[in-house]
Amino acid sequence: MKKLIFTLLVFFSVAVSAQYVNSFGLRGGLRGVGLTYKHYLAPKLFLNIDGVGTNSQELQGGEILAMLNVRNKIHNTFFQSKELTWSYGAGLHSGYYQDPNNTKNESNLILGPDFRLGAEYLFHEKICFGVDATFFYNVIPTKKVEDIDNKYIQVFGVGAFIRYVIQ
Repeated sequence: MKKLIFTLLVFFSVAVSAQYVNSFGLRGGLRGVGLTYKHYLAPKLFLNIDGVGTNSQELQGGEILAMLNVRNKIHNTFFQSKELTWSYGAGLHSGYYQDPNNTKNESNLILGPDFRLGAEYLFHEKICFGVDATFFYNVIPTKKVEDIDNKYIQVFGVGAFIRYVIQ
């Protein structure tokens, strides 16, 4: 009887740790380095908010990305894990970049749609690690800044993140 109760407690605690509501962490990638936050709205639906920035001689600034995503488990006959998931979603980004060489007084604001595809692994220590790829386009500025086109990729970004799970 004691073994049964112990086994049930261990199984229940592992199952609860696989389902979390909030996580907060760090991310880095082509779009910059910053903070990331994830909040589950439903068992499969979550809101992902990232704040990233860059600071170089050519370009300084940052942006906020907000996306609604749908999570799915990875089912494979060779590799089965409840902690490994993939997700897809869409959202918006908005930001401000300053180009020191901008002598034409063009807009430094950016705004546009984002599409995301990612994968995440949840460790038992309440840490999750993941990678994602985003496809995006800057609708604003309508007239593209020449230096930003050369130094800032305007259609594709990849990144990695590590988050701490907050129950």
